[in-house]
Amino acid sequence: MGLVITPLLADEIAQPGKTLRLAVIYIEEPPFIYTSTTSKYQGIVPSLAMALSRELNLELEYLPIPRKGLEQSIIDGKADIAWLSPEWVTNKEQLIFSEPVFLHREFLYSLKSFSESSNPLDWVRDKTICLRQDYQYPSLNRFFSNKVARAVEVSSQVPLVRLLLKGRCDLLYMNEHRASWMTNSLGIERHLWRSVMPLEETQLAFMFDKTWQTKMTQVNQALADIKRSGELDTIIQSNIHASILSQVTID
Repeated sequence: MGLVITPLLADEIAQPGKTLRLAVIYIEEPPFIYTSTTSKYQGIVPSLAMALSRELNLELEYLPIPRKGLEQSIIDGKADIAWLSPEWVTNKEQLIFSEPVFLHREFLYSLKSFSESSNPLDWVRDKTICLRQDYQYPSLNRFFSNKVARAVEVSSQVPLVRLLLKGRCDLLYMNEHRASWMTNSLGIERHLWRSVMPLEETQLAFMFDKTWQTKMTQVNQALADIKRSGELDTIIQSNIHASILSQVTID
């Protein structure tokens, strides 16, 4: 997932009446980012970006962009800010990051309880795992390469939870907020078990080009205010409980 604001001189950040165009990647990933029936961007990331731009006295516009080359667009000055984890970036020395905003954790989910073992190998042995096709899963690669488990790659249009319920796979691997949103959105009443610990976790933050260096104190203060006021928690919870999948069915 990524969010980009196109270039603006750092010393203009607090001036009223300025417009920032935010580019969002094409693949929709609710509850983080998706479009409504009116093509309006919604989700945790747009809501958080809107709150940040409000605190910085800026107006937002959206611009679609592919995920590939996201970081380079900032380095080249074509873009100004992105929503990403520092751990997902290879050229960190050319970029700067805000203070962490919230934790991104990915778990395994199952219709059966997990063993209390702290070793993921015990959870995935001889299991099939539903995953999004064309995505990278570094925390699971060793299990697939050693043939301990088998990946079932699924289109982004298919709710993974429903495939789990229909027995198409033994496990699914998903971010905790996305899993909560999908369960709520689909009205799933059957209990889903979650692994006792995440297989991967990372802090998400806003990523900037270096022209913003002198304004990072202001940016971090704005983000701190959004968290301290409870607005961040409200944004996350309201989007987790948003429903846009009621018409989706799986044969």
